[in-house]
Amino acid sequence: MTSTRLVLVVSLVASLAIAIAKFVAWLATGNASMLSQVYYSLSDVGNQVLLLVGLRLSEADASRKHPFGRGKEQYFFAFVVTVLLFGVTGYAAVREGYATVGTSARDVDVTINYVVLGVALAFESAALYKSYQAVDQEADVEGFGSLRQTFRRTKDAPLLTAATENLVAVTGVIVAIVGIYLTDRTGNTIYDAAGSAIIGLLLMGMALALAWENRALLVGEGVTRRVRAELLEAIDAVEGVDEVVDLRTMHLGPEAVLVACEVDFVGDLDTAGVEVAIDRVERAIREVVPEADRIYVEAESRDVVDLRRADEVGGPSDGEDPD
Repeated sequence: MTSTRLVLVVSLVASLAIAIAKFVAWLATGNASMLSQVYYSLSDVGNQVLLLVGLRLSEADASRKHPFGRGKEQYFFAFVVTVLLFGVTGYAAVREGYATVGTSARDVDVTINYVVLGVALAFESAALYKSYQAVDQEADVEGFGSLRQTFRRTKDAPLLTAATENLVAVTGVIVAIVGIYLTDRTGNTIYDAAGSAIIGLLLMGMALALAWENRALLVGEGVTRRVRAELLEAIDAVEGVDEVVDLRTMHLGPEAVLVACEVDFVGDLDTAGVEVAIDRVERAIREVVPEADRIYVEAESRDVVDLRRADEVGGPSDGEDPD
């Protein structure tokens, strides 16, 4: 989480400075691509602020009103960022590009654009490298095999949003440079308009992708398939456990996981023995998922397990209403 916060702070400082410089450059040249870059940098500032707010709120302790804590604040604010900031900003950039089609190019020196965008590219590249390091660290810790798997499976929504945003930022700056250069050389504003539209489409595409990933976390996503298999294996290996009847997990935040399981213990355990076995199960779960801060273990009797299996395999028993 410390790396995530650092990535956000670095991105915020860079984005604020870059937004001011881009605005000055747009006032001097009037290029649509540069205005789209202003929109983007301003939304980027709002992005980092909201994600930092989400991080701060998510650190609140559990309370009567929020008995499982407020870890999902991060997912909510990440979702707001993708929909309101990047979605709206992307639309504004596309609209600006469309409005520029057919207009005459201004006879101005665009050197300031190249200077500002060059500096922006350096800052954004540094932020991208920093976020890539954090994502790579996340992949190593969680055992993800590739960047694609990390994007799809990570539960750290702020880190995912910041890293994706930095990648789009670098791409957007390059597109803006190309669009401004071609318009300056040819006098045709179609290249500047296309650059602005491409930047907008990149933002909207990123917004859709991130919103989809954050949706799964908001509605309650469990641990990965690999971690679930490790949990089942660890619980089965606990002395006194006969069978894991059911296992359910849900991420309450990037560093908070709820684990609930129904376990059939061996038949010769008395009440005290079951309590000891439950403690062992909880320790086994925490060894696999250290961030599991809510663990519920329910002891199932053999009769209940057999009855449940009979219902699943054979349907209703004799005399039961099939509905």
